[in-house]
Amino acid sequence: MKRNVHLHWLGLAVAAAALWVALALPAEVGAHGPADGGAARADINDLFSIIFWISVPIFLLVEGLILFAILRYRRRHRHEMPEQVEGNHALEITWTVLSFVIIGVVFALTARFMMTRYEVEATNGDVTPDLTVHVTGYMFNWDYEYFLGAGEETGVKTTRKLTVPANRNVLLEITSTDVQHSFWLPSLAGKVDAIPGYTNTMWLNVKEPGLYTGNCAEYCGTLHYDMLIEVEALEPAAFDAWLAGRMAALGQFVPIGTDLDIPLLQGDAARGEQVFTELGCASCHGAGPGVGPALAQMAADATSREDITAEAYLRESILVPCAYQTVGYNCQIMPSNYGDKLDAQGLADIIAYLLAN
Repeated sequence: MKRNVHLHWLGLAVAAAALWVALALPAEVGAHGPADGGAARADINDLFSIIFWISVPIFLLVEGLILFAILRYRRRHRHEMPEQVEGNHALEITWTVLSFVIIGVVFALTARFMMTRYEVEATNGDVTPDLTVHVTGYMFNWDYEYFLGAGEETGVKTTRKLTVPANRNVLLEITSTDVQHSFWLPSLAGKVDAIPGYTNTMWLNVKEPGLYTGNCAEYCGTLHYDMLIEVEALEPAAFDAWLAGRMAALGQFVPIGTDLDIPLLQGDAARGEQVFTELGCASCHGAGPGVGPALAQMAADATSREDITAEAYLRESILVPCAYQTVGYNCQIMPSNYGDKLDAQGLADIIAYLLAN
């Protein structure tokens, strides 16, 4: 008995020491995704297949032994006491050792795959990004900020859709502003977590121009299923033209911020619908009830207040979401940075679209 107690405390001490070492030592997180782009779904499938075929015979053996024990040592008569068998120490040691061997093999295969075929160090100097994109996840959308090379600011920002050049090295720096999300592009790369206060990285080098889709792979709330990712890969010349056009437009763009008083121009509902789509507003304000009021409900809510006009109500709701709390909804889920994404005309257009619904 004493020996078992001593072993118990020894095991706890070893586990505590291992945890302390893991927390004390600095850890460098590498950039995920092969530098030659597209992760290699075939590589992941190969690793899965190896682990699967290691698991099958173990599963069959264990289940077979369970069935054997049930049949061999079952009670055959009501008053019969089944045979009591004491454990076999040699057998127990053998399968314990074999378990560690199997775990070691799986660990070695996975580590080798991660280090040689799935992970690229962003700081090793072997791969220089042609484009760096800051990716920010939040409930329930993604924002993208574009930088030339390793960090030359362009000022260009997009929401929902990420546009990248094909056949160029693109470094994604991924984080979150609220809860944990996971950036997953099945056709291009593996999953990389977006963690508040921390930045993970992913390499992309998309070989074929086209539209690639993915989604958040970490449950993050009610509309997790609709937190989609769109990546449009353009030919390098087309991407350069797209980026240059976006940068040129910045000279005419003046964010409205949280200004609730500056007069707005006449809004255009058609342009407003385009802005509504580009900003991913439908994620929370779709046709049906969601974490935010439905599209049709917003116009009704805007006309229900007696102390403010419908246009002013919608303006306040977009620029300062928590200035007024709509019953039944959490205003803190609504991002508070739309004033940085909209100018006065864009705000007028989106208000016109909302009132038209």
